[in-house]
Amino acid sequence: MDDAYIHLVYAQNLVEHGGLFFSAPGEAGIGTSSILWTLLLAGGKVLGLPLTLLAKGLGILSLATVGVGVYALLRPVWGFGRAIVCAVFVTLSGNMLWFALSGMETALFLALAVLVLLAYRGSRWWLTGGLLALLTLTRVEGAILLAAIGALEWIRYRRIGRGLLTAALVCGLMCAPWFGLLLLRTGHLMPTSGIGKHFTSRIAIQAVVERSPGLAGLAAVPALVYAVTWLLFLLEFNLGGMALPGPRLAIVAAADSPAYPVSVWAIFFWAAAVLPLLWVGGRRLLSISAWRRWILDRDRRALLVLGVWAVLHNLAYMIYLPIPGTASRYGAINHLVLWMLLAAGLFTLARRRRPMVWFGGAVVVLVVANLVYWNGVYDANLEHMNSVRIAAARYIRDELSPSDVCAAFDIGAVRYHSRRTIVDLGGLLEPTAQRWLESGAVDRYLLDRQVTCLVVPGRRGPADEGWLDLVALAGLTDSDELVMEEAAAFEIEHDRWLQGYLATTNYQASVVIYRLIPRLAPGASPQ
Repeated sequence: MDDAYIHLVYAQNLVEHGGLFFSAPGEAGIGTSSILWTLLLAGGKVLGLPLTLLAKGLGILSLATVGVGVYALLRPVWGFGRAIVCAVFVTLSGNMLWFALSGMETALFLALAVLVLLAYRGSRWWLTGGLLALLTLTRVEGAILLAAIGALEWIRYRRIGRGLLTAALVCGLMCAPWFGLLLLRTGHLMPTSGIGKHFTSRIAIQAVVERSPGLAGLAAVPALVYAVTWLLFLLEFNLGGMALPGPRLAIVAAADSPAYPVSVWAIFFWAAAVLPLLWVGGRRLLSISAWRRWILDRDRRALLVLGVWAVLHNLAYMIYLPIPGTASRYGAINHLVLWMLLAAGLFTLARRRRPMVWFGGAVVVLVVANLVYWNGVYDANLEHMNSVRIAAARYIRDELSPSDVCAAFDIGAVRYHSRRTIVDLGGLLEPTAQRWLESGAVDRYLLDRQVTCLVVPGRRGPADEGWLDLVALAGLTDSDELVMEEAAAFEIEHDRWLQGYLATTNYQASVVIYRLIPRLAPGASPQ
């Protein structure tokens, strides 16, 4: 995905220039959401490893660690065979494989979280603290797992024990340099990219509501948007909605948005297999007496921490960033919990031959269909990246004058492959970009930075390339300050784009490069 190239650029600049910047030294913002991932990539580059292959290799290694870790967590509770089966379900989930190959830190985040749970189960508090620090340096919300452990320890002992304090101290000391740098550079304890994602998600939700007033009630409660979006995502892209064969029903989520086909067979599977398994596998979690027993059991207590962490993690996103993220990567923990609950339901029925044959067969069908479907999604993503985004970046590198300055909403691939300075329009690097967008003065923002070309996902006007028209959203459709002349466009076939887009909502079918011509001389910046 495009954001993966942001990490690659930071790693490249660390090695080649010795600085943590994206386009130029002295940038105020920090656009890498994962400093640990960036440092690992930089270390590989020092060793001469190709960055793109290294990112995939680290992702695959991380996913393997997740699988082994899930097995290690479950074996004392479920036994060898059942733990292996659940670990295979998790590892072969199409979503998890996509995460591993995306070039992002998602699989590493999950791997470190599982290792934290294993260290906690063994009461190895120094190791728990160190792994929690690495988790938090991978993604800042990793600190929520420390809160989950603290909550369980408080319920267990009614006090904060020395071990927990040790883990918290180790975690804090290891993370302090990074958060100190963030505070000095940006004035926040979060990377600029996280603040930018919060802003753009809010703008995107507003834009969708304007196009579909019927969704206004839903959008007024961001937590509800998050919950409904996640439910629909799991049904559609994890539990067979898209993966199982037709006939299909076409569901239109919002006006002018692409339709989401749902297999009729999937609806049958949900009613006859998925929901019963989830109920059987999860109903004991509703029992207070079961919780009281499990919290005293070392092995089950680690699994309780996993559940509490999943709840707290989702609550945090409900409040701050109520979207699943590309291919649901912000809530990757939910996929882990989903397959564990399905496996728990399946094993509860293990002594009943006929139900076991039906439910076991249904889960295997879902796993295989999911794997095949996400393989197709990933192939379509690669084709789009190579034929559209990377092609656009190479056009900028080869065809534009060295004096041209380009701005973009999606900055990763265009910066990495063009090797040009890129002006950020999404607020990932430049915090003031948000102010210009809210004030309707993006054209002034571009003029002040002497931008001569604009790289935009999607064509102006047509609403068949996804949820948003970014040119209109930026107020550039009828600008009094700039004339936009199309210089080049890159796109793939529409159905092929949809194959990769529906599950990820990560990109429009095309990327268009515009030349920007000032109508008026640049004036003063808005106050």
